[in-house]
Amino acid sequence: MTSHQLGLQELQGYRKNEQVHEISPLVCITHDPEFFPNAADLSYILTKIPGEALFEFFQLLVKECVDCGIIVPGILIWDGQFIRSNCNNNKEKGKIKYNDPDAGYCRHNGIRKGVGYDPGILYAHCFNRWVPIYFKMFTGSRADIRAFRETMNEFFQTTTYEWEIVIADSGPYSLQNMKNMQHHGLVPIIRVRKHLKTHPIRELKKDFYFNTDFIPVGWSDELFLKIYSFRPMIEQGNSYNNTYYNAYRMNTRGIEAAIRNRSLIYILELLKALTAYKLGRPDLIMKPTAFENSRYFNFRMWLPVMARDSGYIFFNSSEEIRRRIKNYHGL
Repeated sequence: MTSHQLGLQELQGYRKNEQVHEISPLVCITHDPEFFPNAADLSYILTKIPGEALFEFFQLLVKECVDCGIIVPGILIWDGQFIRSNCNNNKEKGKIKYNDPDAGYCRHNGIRKGVGYDPGILYAHCFNRWVPIYFKMFTGSRADIRAFRETMNEFFQTTTYEWEIVIADSGPYSLQNMKNMQHHGLVPIIRVRKHLKTHPIRELKKDFYFNTDFIPVGWSDELFLKIYSFRPMIEQGNSYNNTYYNAYRMNTRGIEAAIRNRSLIYILELLKALTAYKLGRPDLIMKPTAFENSRYFNFRMWLPVMARDSGYIFFNSSEEIRRRIKNYHGL
């Protein structure tokens, strides 16, 4: 989070900055003020944490956000986001798999994105905010129709809340998916490709086609399109992952690492939202750069350490209190 005010984009940049300032950027959160982990330390820790454990913690935070009113069950938005794996885009000669055997090659709307993963992601649209609540990891070669179906099926098995609407672009559209959403009591507001001649589609506005069989009776075109206009909110949420967390490309390989990568980002987003709520600052819930103090480079936190090293005595320190007790009792 501090990378944008300090101009740093990776861990090595922090280490170089530490050498210049002679102050660890983690001085305010570590027991040892001089400790700073290297890339090997972080890699070792992450390989020991199961992706499933991080995902479960993410789901616990979702529940807490619902209890606090940050997430209001009602409207779901589905989309995907490509995550580039740390491997070549070409298979080595004589091999049938990429260097990352779990990954797949992603082509989306004619654009070649490379080898990686493409999770199915669910956001909850809650009036003036939109929050990630679920995802399922797939290889980059997956199809939207199957990814939508499997993501929603898993989500319905785990959620305990009632949802009313699901919004998606034309990628996951199929009659089976539409009927499946109706079966679960949701109104599917999913765009349709205009070339589907056998389906009862209608153009509600220029280049926006929808299946009229799934428009609820009594809903006007304006209301239907107004709800569909919420769909870009998930794209804005997904853009934070690459803009603020540098999550476009992984520095590791494997679907387990991809699950950890995405879980950690969503955990951080929900923790910031909960912090904003508990501090009485709901205006910061949708601020990805909230709760930063990087412009001072933790200088305020470093001042007590500098004072102690220069000989200043803290009269409320544990050592000083023990000394006074010993002197008082003649020990």
